[in-house]
Amino acid sequence: MAQPIYIFAGGGTGGHLMPALAVAEKLAALRADARVVFACADRDIDRRILSATPYAFTPQPVRPMPRGARGWGAFLRRWSASRRLARRLVRDLQPAAVFGLGGFAAAPVVLAAAAAGVRAGLLSIDALPGLANRRLAGKVDVIFAQFAETVAAYGRHAGKVRVVGCPVRTELTEASPDEARKAFGLRDDRKTLLIVAGSLGAVNISQAVGRFRDDLELLAPEWQVLHVAGPGNLDRVQAIWAGSRVVHVVMEFCDRMDLAYAAADLVLCRAGAATIGELRATATPAVLMPYPYHRDRHQDRNAAALVAAGAAVVVKDTGNWVGNVSGLCSELLPILRREERLGALSEAAAGGTRTDAVEEIARWLCG
Repeated sequence: MAQPIYIFAGGGTGGHLMPALAVAEKLAALRADARVVFACADRDIDRRILSATPYAFTPQPVRPMPRGARGWGAFLRRWSASRRLARRLVRDLQPAAVFGLGGFAAAPVVLAAAAAGVRAGLLSIDALPGLANRRLAGKVDVIFAQFAETVAAYGRHAGKVRVVGCPVRTELTEASPDEARKAFGLRDDRKTLLIVAGSLGAVNISQAVGRFRDDLELLAPEWQVLHVAGPGNLDRVQAIWAGSRVVHVVMEFCDRMDLAYAAADLVLCRAGAATIGELRATATPAVLMPYPYHRDRHQDRNAAALVAAGAAVVVKDTGNWVGNVSGLCSELLPILRREERLGALSEAAAGGTRTDAVEEIARWLCG
């Protein structure tokens, strides 16, 4: 029997790629001869993440659809080139299945698979599916979702949706706090605030933190900070903490998020779907600042599940540092100052529901 090949199509952010890597790992455990090839986005974050894995990857020139009247010529040229590339990949690799990771970079290969009669599944872990996922729904055999509310959003294709949770890498839940603090050079006698700007760099979060650093200085005997700045933001974030009495570690990108979560007593971050899945899996309480620039504000809906469970609070990103400082001072500082507030969030996070999304998706891919 020929070696089975699986094309994982999508990328552009860590939120698309990290869940896919969890599935690829499980797929290899179920089928030792399985070969996974990524058809990713042509972005630096894709290269950075996938270059550190054993998987082959092919960047696609496709870009997100323009929002306004400008840019359609360049978009269509890239779209046509990606469609040609996708057809060649499907023709040459003869995949056993295609796994669409959601978003614009999934579309060319999922469409090519449908045209060739190849089984295709789609990952849809945001509470509200985006335009690309909704348009691909009719071309796939199954849609794997994280949230129950996602089902209705697919309308006449709702019958294809399986609510399985978010795929999370096994190692994410296995690191010990002692190992994690040692790895980052953090102290054992302080609690740790993990600030994650994400693969696209949440500048509004980092800027706001810098504006109320004086308040954080007063908490230096109790708290320390691990700050993941995001690509291109290292110098800016290092300047924020320069001379601080707060024990702090700043890095541009964290290759060991398992250790970061293990070290964290509280996380300040966006509310991307993969992040919500990781917070659930690691039972980590959070202060969430949903990305404010999506038209449908779907990160607000992602955050709602953790808020409803009592495992997180939300601070609205107003798009300017003044409003963000006010929100963080109202919500974040009381948690840092009052042990009972942090304890309630931690207890709720620890009582969350675990899922077996990785197993279900990998078994479907195996057929």
